[in-house]
Amino acid sequence: MKGYIATVNNNVCKRLIGKVVLYAIFVDTRYTRPWTSYDIKSTLDSIQVAKTWLETRAAESNQPLNIEIDYHKNKRVIPISQDLPLKDLKRSLLTIPVYTGIRRTDNWANRVSKEAGKLYPTDSSSMVKTKVLIKDRESLIAKIRDIHKTDNVALIFLLNNYYMNDISVAMHTASNDNNIEYAIISYKEPSVIAHEILHLFGALDLYIGPWDSKKQVKKRKEWAMKEFPDEIMAFAYRDIDSLNISNFTKYLIGWDNTMDEETRKKILGKNIYPIKY
Repeated sequence: MKGYIATVNNNVCKRLIGKVVLYAIFVDTRYTRPWTSYDIKSTLDSIQVAKTWLETRAAESNQPLNIEIDYHKNKRVIPISQDLPLKDLKRSLLTIPVYTGIRRTDNWANRVSKEAGKLYPTDSSSMVKTKVLIKDRESLIAKIRDIHKTDNVALIFLLNNYYMNDISVAMHTASNDNNIEYAIISYKEPSVIAHEILHLFGALDLYIGPWDSKKQVKKRKEWAMKEFPDEIMAFAYRDIDSLNISNFTKYLIGWDNTMDEETRKKILGKNIYPIKY
């Protein structure tokens, strides 16, 4: 029986092509380091490096890409205080049953989005019959789309976990349930930021993660790491200038129209296919 995974043109983050808005929200929690002016500036610098790297890789693939960086601010960045469901992201998300961790993390992201939305006045345009209040990440993205006049909005939440042992994650990227993709990033390396942005637009992890318990899955990812020794989806914590994007990942994000069939089988398995939209 064939199985399918969602990649490019899925949910909110359709294609990493053309005008894309990267909207960042800095979040303080009880157990993470508080955001200082230096931390915020250095993280914005890293986001800029990730942006330039992605735009350069796109140009090399003959794909137009212009990433606009925006963030929660009122003349200056204002971190939002919102504790995670549990002490850190790893414990909040990687819990049993899995859907409980996902639901709690989604609710956290919605609360942060609601707070971020308070900086925007209620839409008073005569063209809008219903006044839209920002109450979750979906309505926040709708507002950002309206402001920037683009459909492609990548929403990221930033935690100041630079010296802690936690995870970064992109949510709802492999499902086609019209849910809102977003990423929570715990570290400020440009490679990690670019890695999570690529996830939002369809890329898959090619390293062995804590959730990869099956022998066959580990074997496939070991093959990918050997086959693509500079792949950003396999080695996210290296210096970004030493990394690249493989043809496999380019296909998943819509930068390449063809995928090598043998590579697909080696990484996804004999009967798993990317959904074609």
